[in-house]
Amino acid sequence: MADCEAFADMTGLVVSTGILGDLVLPAGAFDPGRADEIRELAAQAAVYATQARGPGTLRAYRSAWRQYDAWCAHLGLPALSGDPRLVGMYLTAAAERLAVATLQVHLAAIVTAHRLVGLSLDPGHPSIALLMDGIRRRRGIRPSRQATPISPAMLARMVRAQPDTPLGLRNRAILLAGFGGALRRSEIVGLDAGDVELVDGRGVVLTVRRSKTDQHGAGQAVAVWRSDDPDLCAPTALRRWLEHRDARYSDDPLFVGLRAGGVMTVTRLSDKAVVRLVKSTAEAVGDGDPGLMESTFGSLAVGATRSYSGHSLRAGLATAAAEAEAQIHDVMRQTRHKSVEVARRYMRSSDLWRNNVTEKVMRRT
Repeated sequence: MADCEAFADMTGLVVSTGILGDLVLPAGAFDPGRADEIRELAAQAAVYATQARGPGTLRAYRSAWRQYDAWCAHLGLPALSGDPRLVGMYLTAAAERLAVATLQVHLAAIVTAHRLVGLSLDPGHPSIALLMDGIRRRRGIRPSRQATPISPAMLARMVRAQPDTPLGLRNRAILLAGFGGALRRSEIVGLDAGDVELVDGRGVVLTVRRSKTDQHGAGQAVAVWRSDDPDLCAPTALRRWLEHRDARYSDDPLFVGLRAGGVMTVTRLSDKAVVRLVKSTAEAVGDGDPGLMESTFGSLAVGATRSYSGHSLRAGLATAAAEAEAQIHDVMRQTRHKSVEVARRYMRSSDLWRNNVTEKVMRRT
């Protein structure tokens, strides 16, 4: 601590934010006589501030801040300057290697860092706003990568590929719950044992207590119907895993790690484990179902690289629903999208072919 205080005396005040780690408030931006008070308040605020963002957002913000801070240090400039022109210069340099969406995350992290230490930084300043608008116009805002959606047929193959072991029981439940509930990977691993309600004759209701679009934990219920195909029946897979899991309390994590031999740990599974499961299994079983996927996403043309991720389960349900001509409001109810525009991304490619006039002209016979 002595070294930290000496460093602070020379260059500014070191405060811990909880979101972006330690930030150095430049000398002259605070009253030196109130340094201890500021540190204490910052420590208390850090506890609350950390809860204001989801784990994925926190990781993205920390990574973005580290890159910006390193860039400023390389130039010998203070990262917390409050100067929009400096931020504009950084975004210009970063635009050579980052997608527009990632640049927006970096900007949000930089603005957040300034606000956490009481400094003003206006993201609407022309040095930032006009620059970002120019980058969008030149680079475009279409996502550079999209998760390859998993079709029901491919999902069935992935489920069948799981071993007849406790690990296989858990993995089948993860895959089918993630697909049927259109769950994000963080939502899958965030489920507790008490969040699963089996409904006789219907299926299962999953309670998603916190999500990307529900940061305050209001909670949302998602229903998944039982399937006539035992390989695609989420309620059956979840019931079998619950019986094996044998959780003592309703707030015990539903999905936990497994040691060699299938011995369960008490540690909640990480979202990265879901990514590894989806990627490795999808790549192992192969595509084998080109019709649905090729017709759905134009980006998956011949020679295109398929990018499987934890999001592939969620994208797969939305894509399959679009292929089945589901209404967008019904798709949004299942995926819990707040934006029609975002939800429509899954449906656009299907809409291109539905009631297309060229079919009436070119296929008259």
